[in-house]
Amino acid sequence: MIVSLKFLSVSLIILLYNFVSEISEFLISLTFINDNLLSIVSNNYKLLLSSIIPIKVYSNADLNKVSIIEDNKGEAGVYKWINILTGEFYIGSSINLSKRLKQYYTYSFISSPDRGQSKIYSSILKYGYSNFSLEILEYCEIENTIDREQWYLDTLKPTLNILSVAGNSTGYKHTEDNIKKISASKKDIYLGKNNPFYGKSHTDEIRLLQKERALARSKSPNALSVLLTDANHKTIQEFKSMTALSLYLKADKAKLAQYRISGELFRGLYYIKPLNK
Repeated sequence: MIVSLKFLSVSLIILLYNFVSEISEFLISLTFINDNLLSIVSNNYKLLLSSIIPIKVYSNADLNKVSIIEDNKGEAGVYKWINILTGEFYIGSSINLSKRLKQYYTYSFISSPDRGQSKIYSSILKYGYSNFSLEILEYCEIENTIDREQWYLDTLKPTLNILSVAGNSTGYKHTEDNIKKISASKKDIYLGKNNPFYGKSHTDEIRLLQKERALARSKSPNALSVLLTDANHKTIQEFKSMTALSLYLKADKAKLAQYRISGELFRGLYYIKPLNK
């Protein structure tokens, strides 16, 4: 009985050894196949990248400023900003390339807090135009600008684009599908735990201080002064801007502008009238 058990144990060991050997060979063959597939995919991707030849190349964005703006008048298309020092790059598109590219040379535009946390603007401000080159990847029809930008975003995977979904070209109206994609991608960045103000709230004192500062803020040259009256057209208060009025009434600025234009009674209580000053 003891001998038979030993024989059985040895047999099991041999069977297990053979099984493990076969599995190992199979896994090695899979690895070989996977490596080959990865190599093929990698080579094809490199071939695809090498096949992308820009329409125009401006090696020095500082020295070539005039040419960049003049050459692209009346053109719609996709462009690529490249940081020569870091190798990072940005993909964008516009239905009016000359106008859009000119904005990059407007300091007040790219440095404005209204632009948000733009990587490309920050990079240009930090390194300067002389350390950037610009490529016009292609010219295209106006209605195709977003689709072509999206193709380049997916293919080149730029490092200076915050969003992976093609953004808005000046004057272009997004499809419903694109609007949903852009909205979803922005939520991933700015909402929830990614928002620096997540889990926090302003105190009543801070809110009051913000309101007072807004009301006292000097008027922008483009701001429209307005007069608020009651239903009997009796003056209640003058405001330097629609923003100040919206804070006072705790109402949406765009909604208030509609009532200012239409001349209708807001909330059944107020008239909003433009002041020419």
